[in-house]
Amino acid sequence: MHKTNGIMIMWTRGGILLLTLALLAVGQVSLAGPRPRPQTQQPPTRPAAAQPPTSTRPPATNPRATRQPARAASRGDQLPKPEDISGSQLQTRDGVALTATFYPAPKERGKDAVPVLLLHNWKSSRKEFAVLAEELQKRGCAVLVPDLRGHGASTTQYVAGRGGMREEKLDASKFRANDFGDIARHDMAALRNFLVKKNNKGELNLNKLVIVGSEMGASIAMVWAAYDWAIPNYEHAGIKQGQDVKALVLISPKWSYTGLDTMPMLNARGISPVRDRVSIMLIVGGENSRRLRDVERLEAKFVLNRPQPEAHAERKVLLVPPLPTELQAEKLLNYRRFNIPAFICRFIEDRVINDEPDAAWMEHR
Repeated sequence: MHKTNGIMIMWTRGGILLLTLALLAVGQVSLAGPRPRPQTQQPPTRPAAAQPPTSTRPPATNPRATRQPARAASRGDQLPKPEDISGSQLQTRDGVALTATFYPAPKERGKDAVPVLLLHNWKSSRKEFAVLAEELQKRGCAVLVPDLRGHGASTTQYVAGRGGMREEKLDASKFRANDFGDIARHDMAALRNFLVKKNNKGELNLNKLVIVGSEMGASIAMVWAAYDWAIPNYEHAGIKQGQDVKALVLISPKWSYTGLDTMPMLNARGISPVRDRVSIMLIVGGENSRRLRDVERLEAKFVLNRPQPEAHAERKVLLVPPLPTELQAEKLLNYRRFNIPAFICRFIEDRVINDEPDAAWMEHR
């Protein structure tokens, strides 16, 4: 294990990887790692060897250590049934009729429920996230899983013409740069509006929003997080309209993606709070050298543009040990040698569910 710039980076060889991930999955190892000492910022370097991490959870005197982790629902617990959402509930400003599946949080969670938005890859669909969505719901999250425009069941756009409204079919295989930009602008706005209504009904806390994105979805997540944190809030006046994203899980993210400008998030230009408040998890199949190189560049950029955390602060960037596989994107969720959905759930529990005491529920606009 190597610590640099206040960030934990784990590189492994052979069986050490599986041991490290298995320990993380069952909770015997803290994701946060030991508290760092302030030091000069340097880009991360690959250590010569790795050792299995040891448990370094905060001592009982730390107020955060006294909070109980969210309990995963057992098979006998009655969870709300998933709901298919479509029509006017998810129509974008430019007339695209989105379809999504919503997994409501258990009613007892109410305003404490963490909302998680799952964004699929290009030419994929919401079906790829079924297992992860169910696991997150068991842990008390409210999960929204859309088919983004041109994908799955979200292929109809209503366009105004001389003869009135007409339907056009969207095909993701024919998308150009502006089409991907429309996803980040219009689809994300419609999805947020749906979550705002659920928040204001007291069914979740939008101020603890988590976005999980796969490849294309990862770039969209970064674009939206930068936009979200650039929106001014007037909380003293009871107005909450942004700065909700508290964590990103980026699966096989690319350094750049057509039509999606992720540089504002990477550089945190003009939105310095995002550097301190948003936790980031990076996952990649390490046997694809190009994908691994992209993720290493992203991780280094995130680190260099984030200040050294103080002694009491949690690390904000976690690079998962590159998995020994060529699988990427949603296919990593079915990686047989390790339960990636459980690992993602544990990250969200540690970084948001049990560790965001200042993200109080507020009515949104």
